[in-house]
This record gives sequence, structure tokens and C-alpha cells, in this order.
Amino acid sequence: MNSQELTTGALVAVGAPHSQQVGITFTFTAGLGQATSSLFRKGVLINMQSISSSGSVQFSEAQSGDVISVNGICTGNATIVIDTPTTPATPDQFNAGLIIAGYLIN
Repeated sequence: MNSQELTTGALVAVGAPHSQQVGITFTFTAGLGQATSSLFRKGVLINMQSISSSGSVQFSEAQSGDVISVNGICTGNATIVIDTPTTPATPDQFNAGLIIAGYLIN
């Protein structure tokens, strides 16, 4: 019986020829905001980043079929722009309250 060995390298997103860097820009207006973006591949969390003011986060080694999940809250308005084609498309607008969204990278 062959047993596979779990190594730290096995837990890292490996670059592939079709991998890309994906940027997510958050703009909070007329109030405060906070959001956490997570990148999933086949249901496995690959990367997670949080932001507490207007700005951008970057995911490297993203691939078609990966899912970006965004959760947060804002006291004013929030706009999310992802710099690669997704379903649903962005920009996405949110009013005061919860930010809950998911995007499939095309």
C-alpha cells in the first residue's frame, strides 16, 4: 500500500501556465467599511485577505473556476471591482449593511 506524505508544499497553491493575478478593489463612500475576501479552489481555501478602508487586495495564482467570496459590512456605500471577468460581473454596489457576495472567475 502506498501512503502519500503530507508536506507543507502540498498545501500551497501551485502556479500553472493559466494562473493569473487577480485584484479586488474596494471603495467605501459616505461611511466606514470592512471586508474579507477569500479565494477558494474546488472548495479548499487558498487565500484570505481583509481590508478596513478603501483599497485593493491581490490574489496570485488564481485560475478559471476559482471562487472569490466577499463578506463584510459598511455604514455608507461600497463598490467592489474585480479586475478579471467573473460571474456575476463587477462592479457590484452595496448599500449600508452587510456585504455578502460570491464570484466565479471565468
